[in-house]
Amino acid sequence: MPTKLKTALMHYLRAGNLADGTRKGYLATLRKWTARGGDVPIEELSRQEIRNFLDWVHEQAVNNGQTNPGRTANKSRENLRAIMSWAWERDIVDALPRFPKPRPHQRVAGRHYLTKAEMNTLYFATHQMKRPPAWNLPIPVGRYWRSALVVFFNYRLDTGTVWPSEPDHEPVLWRHVTASQNRPTEKSNCVLAGDGFSIGGSRPIRPSIGP
Repeated sequence: MPTKLKTALMHYLRAGNLADGTRKGYLATLRKWTARGGDVPIEELSRQEIRNFLDWVHEQAVNNGQTNPGRTANKSRENLRAIMSWAWERDIVDALPRFPKPRPHQRVAGRHYLTKAEMNTLYFATHQMKRPPAWNLPIPVGRYWRSALVVFFNYRLDTGTVWPSEPDHEPVLWRHVTASQNRPTEKSNCVLAGDGFSIGGSRPIRPSIGP
């Protein structure tokens, strides 16, 4: 009986202990396959059919204004290849089709990692931040962002994790942040987050100047 890509993918996802983000990536590839009208059973999937699908994914990414369409197409290629390899290992398909070569793409998509000097400059620039019109908290907005920068630096988190923008995010709770008038020492197992705020259980971050 012919096997649809959706059927193979559902079995593949149930068989593996994949992270939520990885599962979402596979499901995104399936949505693209369905949107293009892919109805070829995986037993009949050819190199040309795969190439046509990946060309379509790349074209859609370009039309949607994505900055790294090559990476988008390559991600679909990787997911499709993983599903086909899984199906081949279980004798669902007799042979693996040849896949087109990956497209050129940017190695880092939309990410910029700050150097220590840049982080230090950003930290102290928060002292110059003006109060936004809608800011109604008693603490200055600069102090808020200095605290946030220390959380990001020490815990290697991003804003989507601290403020849960995804269902699988487990944010750092504000009860982990304590206010203290004492500057932490090297033995206190906490880190200065600016103007007396500290995070327990972190390694210190030491700006080159000032508190």
